[in-house]
Amino acid sequence: MLGWWYSRGWLWTLQATERRLQTIARVFAVKILFRTWFSPWKQIYTGKSTFQTFIRDVVDNTVSRCIGAVVRGTILLWAGILSLFVLVFGVLLFLAWPFIPFLTIILPILTLTGVGL
Repeated sequence: MLGWWYSRGWLWTLQATERRLQTIARVFAVKILFRTWFSPWKQIYTGKSTFQTFIRDVVDNTVSRCIGAVVRGTILLWAGILSLFVLVFGVLLFLAWPFIPFLTIILPILTLTGVGL
């Protein structure tokens, strides 16, 4: 086990973090949201209009695009926050990885000596 832990185990932690980040990107559809960030919300827009309804149609289209940008931006923000959390946890796990096996020795000793964590 220690042979795996100190060789392929480190690579496994990096790959697990990468898979988690890819899952977040896929679940939140980050590529699609970036590509359609300023598209109208729910594809609601007015088509060709007459001169009389031009101003109303421009306002409707602008409002629809603003709503779409806000909703998509909020989703992208949450995807970024979650990705940052996963990345920080992955880096911490990678840095702590060599010391985790020693916890099987240290924790029982601390427990027997009465030292509380």
